[in-house]
Amino acid sequence: MPKKFIVLLIVFVVLLVALVVVLTMDLRGAKTSSKSPYSAVYMASGDIYFGKLSWFPWPKLTNVWYLQRAVDENNQPQLSVAPFPGVFWGPMDEMTLNPRQVIFWTSLRTDSQLAQALANPSALTPPSAAAPSAESSQ
Repeated sequence: MPKKFIVLLIVFVVLLVALVVVLTMDLRGAKTSSKSPYSAVYMASGDIYFGKLSWFPWPKLTNVWYLQRAVDENNQPQLSVAPFPGVFWGPMDEMTLNPRQVIFWTSLRTDSQLAQALANPSALTPPSAAAPSAESSQ
């Protein structure tokens, strides 16, 4: 029995070391950038929200921004981001998400222009007076 125990222990240790190596290895090659604290969340409604995503006890975004879609005078699509608390009905700067409505989410890279702008919101230009009408058209 002691010999069997030692063999099982060695096998367990080898498997544990292999698991740690696999989990810490970057299988996609060299990292070009790191993960920022910001995420993008695509909802079943087609809306895209950005912010700091947490999952417990429910999915929740804080420091929330949303993707605004508009069309310019030449009928060209225009995209911008706007702070969620800035919409006309005045929500708080956090959003609890229905997990059944989340289609996908992803972390933004630190070298992403959007992640850098969310980290320094003063760099973003404030939404124009047309923001409420763009929001109501969604």
